[in-house]
Order: sequence, then structure tokens, then C-alpha cells
Amino acid sequence: MTDATTTIEGLTGLGLLLTALYLQSESFLDPMVNGIAVQSALLAALLGWLAYIDRSGELAVVAALVLLLRVVVIPYLLRAQIRAFRWRAREMRASQRVTGHALLAVVVAIVAWFLFQETLAPALPPLPGIALPFVLLAEGLLMLATRSNTLVQVIGYLEEENAVVYAGVLYVVAFPFLIEAVVFLDVLGVVLVSIILSIQRDVIGVPEEEVLEELTG
Repeated sequence: MTDATTTIEGLTGLGLLLTALYLQSESFLDPMVNGIAVQSALLAALLGWLAYIDRSGELAVVAALVLLLRVVVIPYLLRAQIRAFRWRAREMRASQRVTGHALLAVVVAIVAWFLFQETLAPALPPLPGIALPFVLLAEGLLMLATRSNTLVQVIGYLEEENAVVYAGVLYVVAFPFLIEAVVFLDVLGVVLVSIILSIQRDVIGVPEEEVLEELTG
């Protein structure tokens, strides 16, 4: 592995972690959609670089899929849902919980890193940033477990997908079914988003209560 590739992987891992922490500290949906799109774009850029360095058509296909579906298609669907309402969508009573979410996200990241080092790290090759996919997975699970807004939970699912693909890149880059796994996850993500948004529009009518909370800061 060249020094340039090591540097790029390290910077990408840092960017993925920072975007994960940003998502945990945000309550407005528009910035959250932008955040998950940036996170996916960073992952797609890393995949594209590795595809170029390794002359790997498989990684190039994976990079294109991540870029198309997670940076363009799914964020577009989420933004369209947000634009369907006149008010900028925000989680109810989110202003009272944002600080707690941000602090909890930092604690989860630290605990996940130490847990990974004590359990899985000895069985894996000593690569730079090898714990980051596990940390990203923990952050996505935290979002799914603690956030009540359906669109935010979709974003948490996308973060889980990014963690799985990032782990595949670092741990099993030669995994023969990497493309199939990514296609399955992305198709499942598109179907999941479509079904959730359809059910929510038909049954609930809006992604939040009709009376949104007053901005407090």
C-alpha cells in the first residue's frame, strides 16, 4: 500500500467519523440529508481511488453505485419529501435533545473503538483506521435507536450501509461478492425509502406533527 493510499484512507476515515458525529448533533432534516450525502461521497471517492490504484473494475462499479444511489438518488427522494411541506422539517422537541445526542455519540464512538480493539482487532490485519467501520456502525445503530423521526431513521440506515461497505473495503477488498452485497443493500435502501415514505404519506400525512416546534435557538 502506497503512502498516498494510506493517507487518503486515513483522511476518508476521519471524514466519515466527523460526518457521523455531525449527523448526531443535527436536528434539521435538510442538513442531515446533506451530511449523509457528503459521507457517501467520501466513501465513493475512496472506492474510486482504490479502483484506480488497483485497476479494479469491481471497485469502480461499487464506487459508481454508491455515488449514484447514496449521493444522488436517495438524498433526492428525501429532499423531495421535505420540500413537499411548507415548513423546514425538524424533529419534535429536538432542541432539548441535541446536546445529549452529541455527547452520547462521542461516548459511543470511544466505547466502540475500545470494544473493537479488545475483541475483533487481534483477528484482523493491522491496517490504519481499522476500527472506524465498527465505530461508524455503532453510530448508525445509535441513530436508529434514539431518533423518532422516520426520515432520520432512514439516514441512520444509510450510515449503516456506508459502514458495511467501508468495512468491506478495509477488511475484505478481494471479497468476490462485494458488488452483489452493495447492490442488495442499495436496492433494499431504495425500496425501504419508497415504502416508508408511501406509508407515512398515506397513514400519517406528514413526516412530523403538523404543528412543528418553535425554534428555540
